[in-house]
Amino acid sequence: MAGSDVRVRRPHEHEVLIQSLRDEGGFPTIRDALLFCAGLGVRNGRRREFAASNEPIRYEILTDPVFAAAFINMIAAVELSDDPEILDVTRLEERIGIFEEYVNGGLGYLQEQLNVRQQPIDVVLNALTTEALTVGVGAEPVSVDELLRGI
Repeated sequence: MAGSDVRVRRPHEHEVLIQSLRDEGGFPTIRDALLFCAGLGVRNGRRREFAASNEPIRYEILTDPVFAAAFINMIAAVELSDDPEILDVTRLEERIGIFEEYVNGGLGYLQEQLNVRQQPIDVVLNALTTEALTVGVGAEPVSVDELLRGI
């Protein structure tokens, strides 16, 4: 599917944070940190362009877990929902570009949270994950009339 020359950039501006995610945040690989940050960027509507990047990683390495390629494709499909051709094999680099921008946005959001919360990175990551998993979870309040109609 993807050529071995396809690479995924990571923003130079956030290189220290990326390394902190590995060293202190519990992510075993840079790939895992990038995937998490892309999700964080999508969740918070943070898509940010960047010019300067550090050593890019091969697309095959990024998509080694089976779900990663589908995740990248889903982000692009949602972002360009009126353009079904975005999933064409010839537009892989465009999908990767969208992914990279969400990674950058997620890293920016994470850095803001670290600055505001003034807590270690692992504590902030746990809090953000818990918040993401609990928003909208639980029973919705209903009136007595709605309850009685259900009987």
